[in-house]
Amino acid sequence: MTLVDHLGELRTRLFVALGGWLVASGVAFAFRFQLLEWMREPLPGSMSLNYFSILEPFVVSMQLATFFGLVIAAPLIVSQIWAFIAPGLYPEERRYAIPFISMTALAFAAGVAFAYFVVLPLTLPILLGFLGQEAQGLLSIGRYISALLLLMGVFGLMFEMPVVGFLLARLGLVRASGLVQSRRWAIVIGLLVAAVLTPTADPFNFALVAVPLVVLYEVTIGVVRVSQRRVPNHERADSNAS
Repeated sequence: MTLVDHLGELRTRLFVALGGWLVASGVAFAFRFQLLEWMREPLPGSMSLNYFSILEPFVVSMQLATFFGLVIAAPLIVSQIWAFIAPGLYPEERRYAIPFISMTALAFAAGVAFAYFVVLPLTLPILLGFLGQEAQGLLSIGRYISALLLLMGVFGLMFEMPVVGFLLARLGLVRASGLVQSRRWAIVIGLLVAAVLTPTADPFNFALVAVPLVVLYEVTIGVVRVSQRRVPNHERADSNAS
């Protein structure tokens, strides 16, 4: 296949993926009021969401539609990515298409659910209760939805680590020993990410992001160790000699 053919294939896969995302976003847009009500549930019952500009309701609607459209269309998008790289894989490697596609979508959805059902109910009361009854909150719906979607998206990507580790291990591109050697750097990077994502300095909110990062890295090491492709003795000897 020539370079032009590869570019044509890439364009086709991108069009299909983007088309699926647009259709799924349209479906999510039709249910934007239900999604907004669902996003509001972690807030205390006495708090309301307000908008402060003419475009804010439209922007929030688009944010909800595009994010949850991505969640809905994730299997299709991942399948198009796999279809693009599949011609370069060996036949025995292509059989991991269905597990990889399904687990990628499920892992992202699990990360979003973890952020919504675990992190937010524990974080929001602490963030909103620092001033007690001395001040009344007036939340911007745009900032509130943006913050929640960012947190959900980050946790969705975090939960992809074991899935990506499984695929790379089966392709022989990563080994558990390398991940173990990089553990310290991975933990430091995870702590830095947690510090950026937590808007307050209290250790509780910091731990809610940092601990899952570290745990998921350890889970990834375990997944890679179990699923990594065995290296033949002669390849291992050549690698050690080099």
